[in-house]
Amino acid sequence: MAEQSGRIDCGSTDSIRLIHESVQMEERVLDVLIRNGCRNEDLKEVSSLLSMIYGYGFEIGKRCVKE
Repeated sequence: MAEQSGRIDCGSTDSIRLIHESVQMEERVLDVLIRNGCRNEDLKEVSSLLSMIYGYGFEIGKRCVKE
């Protein structure tokens, strides 16, 4: 779960949960953009950027997960 600092407590996270939480966060960001009238081109660009961020975050996050 998230600590007060906004960081995920790595001690209780497994790789499946990490992936699931990342997908949920991407959906939330895109939902906010859609509700605020962003164009499809902007949504595609944001989705691409989020995928890159997710990739980097997952590589770093793998060090935190329980094996």
